Amino acid sequence: MSVALPIPGYPGRILAVTLPAGPGGTPVTVGGQNALPLLPEGEHPNAPAVGMEIRTGPQELPPALAGTIGPFAGDPAAMARKCSGSWGARFLFLSLAGCHPDAGGQSASEGAAVVREVLSATPAPVIVGGCGDEEVDARLFPAVAEAALRPVFLSYAEEKNYRLVAGAALAYGHGVVSWSPIDINMAKQMNLLLGDLGFPPDRVLIDPLTGGLGYGMEYTFSIVERIRLAGLSGDAALARPVLCHLGDAWKAREATDASEGAWGDVIARGQRWEETTGIACLAAGADLLVCRHPSSVARLSGAAWR
Repeated sequence: MSVALPIPGYPGRILAVTLPAGPGGTPVTVGGQNALPLLPEGEHPNAPAVGMEIRTGPQELPPALAGTIGPFAGDPAAMARKCSGSWGARFLFLSLAGCHPDAGGQSASEGAAVVREVLSATPAPVIVGGCGDEEVDARLFPAVAEAALRPVFLSYAEEKNYRLVAGAALAYGHGVVSWSPIDINMAKQMNLLLGDLGFPPDRVLIDPLTGGLGYGMEYTFSIVERIRLAGLSGDAALARPVLCHLGDAWKAREATDASEGAWGDVIARGQRWEETTGIACLAAGADLLVCRHPSSVARLSGAAWR
């Protein structure tokens, strides 16, 4: 006698979003599912994608990162080729941190030139992040949007700057990453505001702010899970793919402190810290993960739902 399993169904479906690639590259499509991750139910047409961060400007790298990405400091184009090549990143997150007044103070035109170099170096999909200074980013995003050789995603649009970022993206055919500070109501409001501007919903990703393991991970897990459940339950404003940036994992003392020998090898410990953060994000419902260590790309790609 066969027994029918009580598999739940959801009225909603997460919108599929594609990160465009350059000539010869492979676009990345995420979303499209109508069920929760890591469960044998529903449809999951697109696996989560794992990418890597490239950061401009001076950096103080922990031991686990210094030996891998350290040699590429100051050469974003070379790192882009490495990330999308032998390191296996499906997309790149280019953070223009070097434009911040406290991190080199590159001009908007210099930041835009870096974007052009990276886009010329690799056909992989690219998300371009600002420097975090409101005044600088107000000049930087329009310059990047105009200079980009092909469609990218601009990160990020938040309550203070969404009109400027969305306007620049609309003018040149780019997508945007909608950011909110671990707040589901703000995440929904940001997408509604972008919709009011006429921004296409299939060019919007949600960044709910990711706290690393031991650095706020439980808050991020809860919000990502709630966003995903709301989207599957029919809330169109939250039925968007979620991006989680794992960089905060490296801010935890346990990930970088080499003085605590009892904690084990600091190199392996840092890698495991980022990977554990990423696995938690995948379990909560994340569609895109941004890593800093190349080993995390392989491990998290293997853990992603297929």
